Amino acid sequence: MAISVMTVCTGNMCRSPLAERLLARRAEAAGLDVTVDSAGTRAANGVEIHRESLRVLQGYGGDGGGFSSRLLTSRLLTGRDLVLTATRAHRDAVQELAPLLWKKTYTILEAARIADSDDAVTLAGLSRARLDIDTDDPALDVEDPIGREPEVFDRTGAQISDAVDSIVRLLARS
Repeated sequence: MAISVMTVCTGNMCRSPLAERLLARRAEAAGLDVTVDSAGTRAANGVEIHRESLRVLQGYGGDGGGFSSRLLTSRLLTGRDLVLTATRAHRDAVQELAPLLWKKTYTILEAARIADSDDAVTLAGLSRARLDIDTDDPALDVEDPIGREPEVFDRTGAQISDAVDSIVRLLARS
């Protein structure tokens, strides 16, 4: 049975589509049965991936074809095994919409930090391992590149790409 992952940011045009497409591609390349999609806490439905995020995504070998943004709802969160958010505020928004998912909801950098700190941690042990980090650390947030220069998109893309690699290794252990 596939592991179901949702990535979340604000507009679902920059960070979460990048995380979605990179995670799906790299999980598939690793032979993992993972489904990934994304949504935004304040997204308009039907918007294409931001052109700078698309540039970054393609630079990492990803494909933005067929992407369409959508607003995050509690229905979209139903049945998720893992929810990865861009920031702590997005993590809080997910937990407000779906309180029972609190043990399955992390910022993408938080999940990567946990995965990198313990080579034995699995998806099932992620919430227990969370006790060993400061979940209020601002360094767990991926910067919002919207309206910023291309270098910010590059920087957030590198953060997300590195985090995705850590999460793929975590999922492979699960």
